Amino acid sequence: MALGRFAERWNARWSEVSLSAKITGVTVFILFLGLIVAGVGTLSVLRPMMISNVDSRVQQLLRNPADVLRQGADPEQLTREDVRLAVPLYYVAVLDSEGTLIHDNSVVRDSSPIPSVPHLSVDWVKQQNGGIFALHSSDGVEWRTVALPVNVDGQPSGSLIIATSTAEVTKAVASYVIIFTGFGIAVILLGAALTRLLVTTTFLPLAQVERTALEIARGDYSKRIMIASPHTEVGHLGQSLNVMLDRLDGSLEDRARTIERMRRFIGDASHELRTPLVSVRGYAELYRMGALQDEEQVAQAMGRIEKESIRMTSLVEDLLALARLDERRPLELAELPLNQLAEDAALDARAQAPDREVTVVEDPAAPAVTGDEHKVRQIMTNLIGNAMRHTPEGSPIEIVVSSPPPVEGSRPLARFEIVDHGEGIPEQVRDKIFGRFWRADTSRNRETGGSGLGLAIVKSIVDAHGGTVSAHETPGGGATFRVDLPSAPPSDDTVPVPRLPA
Repeated sequence: MALGRFAERWNARWSEVSLSAKITGVTVFILFLGLIVAGVGTLSVLRPMMISNVDSRVQQLLRNPADVLRQGADPEQLTREDVRLAVPLYYVAVLDSEGTLIHDNSVVRDSSPIPSVPHLSVDWVKQQNGGIFALHSSDGVEWRTVALPVNVDGQPSGSLIIATSTAEVTKAVASYVIIFTGFGIAVILLGAALTRLLVTTTFLPLAQVERTALEIARGDYSKRIMIASPHTEVGHLGQSLNVMLDRLDGSLEDRARTIERMRRFIGDASHELRTPLVSVRGYAELYRMGALQDEEQVAQAMGRIEKESIRMTSLVEDLLALARLDERRPLELAELPLNQLAEDAALDARAQAPDREVTVVEDPAAPAVTGDEHKVRQIMTNLIGNAMRHTPEGSPIEIVVSSPPPVEGSRPLARFEIVDHGEGIPEQVRDKIFGRFWRADTSRNRETGGSGLGLAIVKSIVDAHGGTVSAHETPGGGATFRVDLPSAPPSDDTVPVPRLPA
């Protein structure tokens, strides 16, 4: 439990530390560990290597001890002076067979004693004749020592001791430790300073990102992040944020346009519904007040109320259709033969207006589209109904089915056109007629036109199918509505497309 609380407190404090401080601290810690490992590893190799060098020098003296004795000394017949005047870098001593010290060079030529000499262990010396062994002085200094048999006073029963101190090795190691520590501290301080400088300069764009985000939070959506180095991590972050801000700005603009269209749409819908409601209410008040005296007036009022109710029902149904299309519900796609759909639409139009001549110009290639049958039929019905409303009675209408030439890099299309011979559509308003509640007749008299939603429904259905709809001028006068829908993929077999039930 105590360990868990400690870990929680540590995590809480660590989370409060800034990122730059964390990076600097971790870098310094890694440098410290690296220097410690390097120093300890070097020491573990350096001291044994230096001791090995000392042992090598001492080992050579076993073969020729005359190098450390007085010049001209004979190792076979040693005298006191040969030992006393030996090289002062080495401790040289002669022991008799009992291990008693006979001569040594503890007092050099100027009669000043050597600062420290090793303690001679007689038994140890006797056992180590011919090898290197260690002796220690009173101050704790280690002496690398060799012993070899010699003649003492003409009797071959003594031992010659040659030892060299490792004090210089210890001093060299201590100097290395001091120098390494000094340089290590300098490296750590320099690394900390450079890391802090690098982190500070690297995070400067992040500070700019923070300022830009604060300005955006205050409502200035036009702000963008200036990217100096696009190939760095901060540069990638800035680019991603700029893309996000562009999309957010576009979404806000789309939202504003959508709200504006919705307000206009609601206003138009309210106006369209208010007109028949006022008529219905007026006739109802006339009836309640007794202004309608005879049956003919009552029948006329009821007829007007019925017509206005039918128009309101049609308007509500159109609004519901547009709402469903806006929801982007999945379409029930199937392969639809355009020639048959055109024939069916012509039959319906002739039944609705027997005085009209509605003809179909079929395509011998029998094009087929991939679409929702009910929606595609609705496109034809709305366009034919629009042509009937805006052309004189008895004016002919043609439904032309064709296969437009393919465009490289795009999907093949199938086309049908609704051609009338009325007054036509001015070029400056051809892009506006597919808007909701837009009508060329601005008086909004319901006797001269529909609700203004028929072409909007057509445009929504065509967009949902991934096609296009446009208005053109009919040669000789009139309007031609052209609809291009994605063509059905070619089938491997040659069986013709089955005709749909009418």
